[in-house]
Amino acid sequence: MPSSEGAMTILLISDNDRSALACNLLAAQLTKRGQTCVTAGVSLDQKRDSPFPLSQPQVRLSPEVLLASSSVETASAIGVFLKQPRKLRDFIESHRNLATQRRQPAAPVFSGPLQASLGDALMQQLYDHLGCDLLLLPGERQHKAVTAITQHWPSESPPPRLLTAGLWFMPERPPMGSLNGGRATPPHLLLALVQDTIPSAAGCKSQLLRQLVQWAEASPDWSVVIQRDYSWDRGQHWIPRFKPEEWSLPNNLVFAAAGQLLSHLASCSACVTVSSPWAMTAMTWGRKTMMVGDYGIHTKEGTTSWFGCGSMHRMQTIQQLDQLLELPDSNQLWLESMGWGIHDGVDRLIKALKELKA
Repeated sequence: MPSSEGAMTILLISDNDRSALACNLLAAQLTKRGQTCVTAGVSLDQKRDSPFPLSQPQVRLSPEVLLASSSVETASAIGVFLKQPRKLRDFIESHRNLATQRRQPAAPVFSGPLQASLGDALMQQLYDHLGCDLLLLPGERQHKAVTAITQHWPSESPPPRLLTAGLWFMPERPPMGSLNGGRATPPHLLLALVQDTIPSAAGCKSQLLRQLVQWAEASPDWSVVIQRDYSWDRGQHWIPRFKPEEWSLPNNLVFAAAGQLLSHLASCSACVTVSSPWAMTAMTWGRKTMMVGDYGIHTKEGTTSWFGCGSMHRMQTIQQLDQLLELPDSNQLWLESMGWGIHDGVDRLIKALKELKA
């Protein structure tokens, strides 16, 4: 598509599978709006499996190497989404220093978290992204919380400009043919989104697996898919020291292969998790969603951000999986305040970047 009048060249930098997916989603939306967009970053580790479809960047260079490249020098704006906050700060400082040496204005740098959080997690995300010219936040709740903190900061330490951009880092809708209007039909699939370090207490992952086994045995007409929401070393088990021979798993319970998270979200009838950020996608796609409330509301369990979602239930309330289909829908007002209500986030981003360039 030819660039529209006043179009920018936007460079999006990632360094892992999650940020590469987010950058590709954003690049597609920016390109639709006539902007020139390039994705860049390191090649993904072939020794690790990812739950996401393959999303290799167009330019395969590390952020450190990119600093000296023409891609950075000619960019109108740079989106940087790196896993380690220190690397983000180092990139921003080096980028600005190089621009000063070239006697050129530094292209504005924008970034932001790739999930909708609240409480301590949100404050940590704010700290991790200090130094950016523009901080992308998902919803009005995050914007209000960050504004309440930063409005009293001293003038010599100005916070980044804030932009409410919605859930741009997740697919907005499932593939064609996967919308069910909230009415799931057989054959039913339960998607269990399991996490790397959550639940955090010793033995709790095994407890959760035993519950999934019980549900699968009590509901033989359902399929239960255990899907990791993070990348893992090939051959590594979800549960530390897991020995398959010590478990008797029913035939209708399986562990998902790599690359299947989005397709399982599209095809599932219900979703269960402790606090996976991808539960937000399940909710917005109309899937019945159960946030496991057995581990309480704690920052270390990632559950603080889900308070008020209307989908938190204890595992003992479900004996057969058909009961999941009778659960109330997630709180729509809560969903909207967490970013689902923002549908013009990319347009807002383009407008904000042009104002920063002016």
